[in-house]
Amino acid sequence: MGRKDQPDWNDLFMQAALQPEKWYAGLDAMASYTGSRSGQLIGVGRARGVLFNIFTNFDDGLADFFAKQGWYKEEFNFRVSASNYYISRGCYDELLHEKHYDEAICSLASHDYVQWCEEVDIPFGCQANLVIDDFGVIGLATLRSRRDGRTTPDQRLVFKQAAAAAQRAARLQEKLEGQQAQLLAGAFDAIAINAFILDARGQLLAYTSAAEALLLSGSVRKIGKTIDAAGKPCSLRRLIDELIMDGGRAHMRTQLASGAGQPPLMIEGFRLPEREWSLGQLPHIILIANSPRRDRAGVTQFLSVIYRLSPAEADIALRLFEGKGRAQIAEERQVTAETLRGQIKQIYQKCGIDNEAALIRLLAPIFA
Repeated sequence: MGRKDQPDWNDLFMQAALQPEKWYAGLDAMASYTGSRSGQLIGVGRARGVLFNIFTNFDDGLADFFAKQGWYKEEFNFRVSASNYYISRGCYDELLHEKHYDEAICSLASHDYVQWCEEVDIPFGCQANLVIDDFGVIGLATLRSRRDGRTTPDQRLVFKQAAAAAQRAARLQEKLEGQQAQLLAGAFDAIAINAFILDARGQLLAYTSAAEALLLSGSVRKIGKTIDAAGKPCSLRRLIDELIMDGGRAHMRTQLASGAGQPPLMIEGFRLPEREWSLGQLPHIILIANSPRRDRAGVTQFLSVIYRLSPAEADIALRLFEGKGRAQIAEERQVTAETLRGQIKQIYQKCGIDNEAALIRLLAPIFA
């Protein structure tokens, strides 16, 4: 297939960097133009674990099964083993394919993953590293069936061109995700909130000027890349652990110890609404010290940042929490009942709830 037949890979993948849901379109095009069953983007490594694993034309249940088996480890997975072999020798940009897989299979501790690949019909393919950082490795790959056969030199050339564009897109997306913590800190600074912003590992991404004062005073200690402080009913570190663990709490609070004559310091932790997937750099937790419960404007902005509510939606949420009926809210805001219903539906979706009672329960800790 000639180059003129290919899409503009830069355009295709740069759209994905700005709108991550468009990675599927890029992966699907890459698979199609290399004659492969599936395109894959995966994040693996000590920090990532299997943070994300997206692909086209493949059953999501099979990906869950893959993760539960622990097959992202190099002793089981010939794709990971081949990649780590070259990374350990300083070859970070090697394009790997079936020849390298054949070599890696010989040294595996178990052939369970190899057999599984045969069963689900993805024994072949090629791959490249897009990002190697403190989180681990982001890899791009094609997964090929027996019918697709082994990759040809021409197909690997197409993959190489697509991978170059995907690499630029992945690095841009990581930078954009990393900046979101700073943007959040700036938003909190603007409304004078003490806030710490952490990632999915509980590591500190950013904090406001007011929160920095807590670090300087020793009220909150920075330990490595995270923070801690003694508190009741639990330490700050325990609170963070509860928020980041799978199936953990969405909201939690604790009272930190304070010096003589100082008022007690309440810390509240909020787990941010989850995106479908990210490259691992998005803010995951916000810790608030003495949140602004009496300032209506501050609370409105607070809800906008935490739950991505629009100013109008945040105001409606406040009015619902105050016990006002829908007819009264519609009259006060000078909107139709139908418009208000649509806005309330958006509030429920953004907050991850499905009724007014759940909204009240969600807001109660903020205004307690």
